[in-house]
Amino acid sequence: MNVTTEKEINIVNNQLIALFIFIISLIVSILLTYNEKLRLENRELLFNEKLNITISLINRIVVVLLGIYFIYDAFERKKLNNETDKGSIPNSNSNDNLQILASCAAFLSSLISLYIILINLKNVNFDVSGVEEPAL
Repeated sequence: MNVTTEKEINIVNNQLIALFIFIISLIVSILLTYNEKLRLENRELLFNEKLNITISLINRIVVVLLGIYFIYDAFERKKLNNETDKGSIPNSNSNDNLQILASCAAFLSSLISLYIILINLKNVNFDVSGVEEPAL
């Protein structure tokens, strides 16, 4: 196994870990949204309001950190592609740039969601599920 292959394997292993964390974050988002549904139906909640906001805040911080990782990952993939023959494949550099742009956009949206939660921490009537978009 050469150094490039080892780098690729390392990148994929790190992506698997990040994706696993992202799946956990999605499950947390689903639970928070379901909790909001229970609240609207005046049924027993999974989490009280304070815990709901705390979980949402932690979940948003995790998503922001994942966004930072995915930006880093996109740059690492671009660097690796430029070091190998893959950089000579037509549109490879353009695809790498688009992946970096997509990672930055996802990071920006997660940062905005975190900001919304932070400015509404003291708001008792704040609807956490409104910013708890699972895909962000």
